[in-house]
Amino acid sequence: MNKYSDKEIIDSFFDSWNDGDPDDIKSALHSLLQRFGATHVSEETGIPRTTLYDMCKDDSNPTLENLCLVIDFLKDQKSAS
Repeated sequence: MNKYSDKEIIDSFFDSWNDGDPDDIKSALHSLLQRFGATHVSEETGIPRTTLYDMCKDDSNPTLENLCLVIDFLKDQKSAS
């Protein structure tokens, strides 16, 4: 069982986003994929699973469109909890 709640994972992503550190954002994205499941995130956002994992790589440069889709997913998750 994951020691962090959904809210903590979501808040961590938004904290990283607000700090503006790309590496921290990628790490937080990876954590949320582990927490919510890449398949679920993919189904909800329309982003292929492979693309979601590619977005977490050190040398990646995720598109703004994909990041916005992830943010919308997280907002929905946060309002549902």
